[in-house]
Amino acid sequence: MIGAGLPTFVRIDGFTGPLELARAKEISCIDKDIPKRMLKQSIRRGSKEHFFHFLLGYLLPLVHLQSKHRFKRFLALDCGPILTPILEETLARLGYKFRIVGPYAIQRPIFLDPWDHGWTGHRDFDSVRHAVDLVRKAWCNNPHFGTECPPLSKNLLIRRSRPHQFYLDGSAEIKGYGTSRRGMSNLEEVSDYLTHNNVSHSIYEPGAHCLGCQIQAFSTAHRLLGFRGAEWANLIWSTPEVRVRMLDHNPPARLVGRLMTNLGIRHEFAIVDSTHAPENPQEALRFFRED
Repeated sequence: MIGAGLPTFVRIDGFTGPLELARAKEISCIDKDIPKRMLKQSIRRGSKEHFFHFLLGYLLPLVHLQSKHRFKRFLALDCGPILTPILEETLARLGYKFRIVGPYAIQRPIFLDPWDHGWTGHRDFDSVRHAVDLVRKAWCNNPHFGTECPPLSKNLLIRRSRPHQFYLDGSAEIKGYGTSRRGMSNLEEVSDYLTHNNVSHSIYEPGAHCLGCQIQAFSTAHRLLGFRGAEWANLIWSTPEVRVRMLDHNPPARLVGRLMTNLGIRHEFAIVDSTHAPENPQEALRFFRED
């Protein structure tokens, strides 16, 4: 029965959405407990095993609904070997009692709002902000999670991470991640050019740091430059004063573009001709020096 067992937070996607669960016969029926709008949205692009959809489509909506329902215990879905530790640490810092399970252990599905695909209206924005504030506060204590991170400039060049084997060997819901998909081919050259022209900056690789460090880096950054990718979900922590320059091979970047528009972040796209393309160092200099 749908109402039996522990509540399980489920992202509406092609892997664990309501229609997919019903087809897998893990739920005996689809009835009025699942709103019709959820059924229409049951297949969403992206995977919770990828950071953009994990942060905006799973972790933050989960925190929002848990803060409303206050379940004594609940189940959360495994998001892969890279993101599940972030999920576990964040939920533990929030004081929740939970257990991580696979999709076939779902008991009573609680379907999450698909914030990774955007949101509309002040009510939705207030919900997003509330969840963001809760997670930010949870990571205030020991934000670097026992590691020492050097101080960062407020000007950041974003370096994409190399993919974990999980994203290459067929284990992941969707293959590919990080530099296996896209990346700036001359990042070091751009950095050297900025240094030569006396532009203070840091090269920052979000995927090499815990969530607390990513929150801190994006919260304090004034300008960010890098190739389109999942790590840009961290703009959710940024202030509207931040400015972004993003290289993109496959425009339009609907999801990240919608995120920046919803957050009121001024941004520009540099359209490039390949997935591993160079940035024009002079354009980078112009971007970081511009008022």
